Amino acid sequence: MGSINPYEMAVKQLEEIAGLIDVEPWIIEVLKKPRREIIVHLPIRMDSGEVKTFTGYRVQHTTTRGPAKGGIRYGPNVTLDEVRALAMWMTWKTAVMNLPYGGAKGGIRCNPRELSINELEKLTRRYVYAIKDFIGPFEDIPAPDVNTGPREMAWIMDTYSMLVGRTEPAAVTGKPIELGGSLGRVEATGRGVMITVREALKVLGFKAGGATVAIQGYGNVG
Repeated sequence: MGSINPYEMAVKQLEEIAGLIDVEPWIIEVLKKPRREIIVHLPIRMDSGEVKTFTGYRVQHTTTRGPAKGGIRYGPNVTLDEVRALAMWMTWKTAVMNLPYGGAKGGIRCNPRELSINELEKLTRRYVYAIKDFIGPFEDIPAPDVNTGPREMAWIMDTYSMLVGRTEPAAVTGKPIELGGSLGRVEATGRGVMITVREALKVLGFKAGGATVAIQGYGNVG
């Protein structure tokens, strides 16, 4: 049995929903494809002195409602199709909440557990340098995701600020509090799931007391 392609799954979801709501076919056709896909190759000198090249992605699904918004993940299995799907799902998230953003997502194919802090910093800064012309407060605003957090966002903000010649805290969210980050950001994803489940229980008429849950993954949501 072949592996599930996340992008094909996201498109299928879109087509299924399109059959339930009154949306003109041309809009669905436009939404099936991302507005822009960026693939970059990132050579860095490892602590050993060896030069290794990593592959990075940034996909901007749509900017119709405003700047693209979405996280950056690090992982050995990151693929373009995964990032495409995640960018599309970000479009739906911001639209459902009526936020003035579009959807984007990024990633670097690497195993962060095998990299030193020095190597991770080099890789992060190289990635920002490679996509600098396509991100920014009015273009595309990155954020943390799997295996990234306030530390990586600080490196992104610092690198972007150096490239544009001014301090630009609005270039990224999920920064450390000391650099203008928001209180509660780390816990926000898990808290959002908790609130959603709590409200769903009310709608379904279930009682939270005695209920059991299944936790998938050990990221912020888990």
